[in-house]
Amino acid sequence: MHVRPRRVALATLAASSLLLLSACDGGSDSAGKKDDKGAQAAASTPSTPSTPESLTAEQAQQALVALGDLPAGWKLEANTGMDKSQGADDDMVTGVKPLCAPVTAVLNSGRLEADYKANAQEVFTKTGDQTTVAQDVSAYPRAQAEKAMAGLRAAVEQCGTFTGKQGGKKATVTVKKTAEQPKYGDESLRYTVKIVQGDMQMDFDMGTIRSHGAITTVLNNYSDRGDRGLGAFTKALSKAGEKLAAAAAKTA
Repeated sequence: MHVRPRRVALATLAASSLLLLSACDGGSDSAGKKDDKGAQAAASTPSTPSTPESLTAEQAQQALVALGDLPAGWKLEANTGMDKSQGADDDMVTGVKPLCAPVTAVLNSGRLEADYKANAQEVFTKTGDQTTVAQDVSAYPRAQAEKAMAGLRAAVEQCGTFTGKQGGKKATVTVKKTAEQPKYGDESLRYTVKIVQGDMQMDFDMGTIRSHGAITTVLNNYSDRGDRGLGAFTKALSKAGEKLAAAAAKTA
């Protein structure tokens, strides 16, 4: 059986502009005086800094693993992400039963939930090899993150082997919780995923961690050629848990 490494999707980094509109008051002086009084009243009221409900985009970036956190021989793939909807639709696994959907959701996009508040992704490859280590960081309200993790845990523990479609063809997915379950963040889950389509197979080591309302997933996609990548994956997962906890603590 031929083992195919996963094709990571090239994410288009489009610059989005935010237009700030200032309304000019063309009303009477009395309206202006009322506005002045309202502004003075607001200024005299002490403000209490509010704690953000979820990670900001900058904090999500801070939770990403750095190249220096991996062993020698790896490189960061610039402008590359895990989200296959950004250019690798044929690799997306669809049409699975709802219980198992969290597994394919994280494989398809890196995220458990489409409705996220902030997101950051990165991909590393082993020089001269076909091994990929990638990470996603996504931010949600805490209750949403807890529910998403519960759904993933149920999928990993109950789905076993299930079928779906990949590139319009039948794909068989096998998910298994690993015997070793290191503890990271508020909760974490380590598991493996195998996708078989005809004589093609893709294998993944996976780890998903939640800290407060932030979730990170690290994956290792390896082939039967070259480095297995397990050492780099283990280091990346540990560092991801550490960085996610530090970033999420700012929202606690």
